[in-house]
Amino acid sequence: MEGCIYMFILEVVTVLFIMNAVLFIHEIGHAVPVLLRNKKARVEIYLGPINKDQKLELRLGRLTCYLTIAFSGLCRVANSDELPSATSKQNLLFSACGPIASLIVFILFLYLSSTIPGIPGNIFNSAAFMSLSVFLFTAIPITYPSFMKNLGGHKSDGWYILKNIKEIKNQAKTIA
Repeated sequence: MEGCIYMFILEVVTVLFIMNAVLFIHEIGHAVPVLLRNKKARVEIYLGPINKDQKLELRLGRLTCYLTIAFSGLCRVANSDELPSATSKQNLLFSACGPIASLIVFILFLYLSSTIPGIPGNIFNSAAFMSLSVFLFTAIPITYPSFMKNLGGHKSDGWYILKNIKEIKNQAKTIA
């Protein structure tokens, strides 16, 4: 019986670790185009509530990550007021790269789960489907409902992708 409890705890810890790794990769997907676009940009990634309290702070050059065990994440430009305004195409790239990172990781982990046998393969399989879930959850254009603690009222990546596509089309009509 004692062994079952330890296995359950290990499984819960593994799932939480995988979920946070998948969220982190998704948020890194958002951060990369901003950091590449502007050499003065500073980006912050938050896992969990959008605050710095009781979180592991990890600095990697112009990227600062505030990490905790979480089921949501956010990437933001810390010094956006000091930078030139982003174009609709740049905002589209920023919005889309998080879901794209999740989709790429899904494909990679799914491949690894099919080539690596046993428990490691099962872990990659779980990570693949968590990545797919994050992709779907963020790519659908919605405003998250208020009961979702850290996300309530925020708009999904899909919402911003759609908004930026409409802006780009409107700009093209204005020019033509």
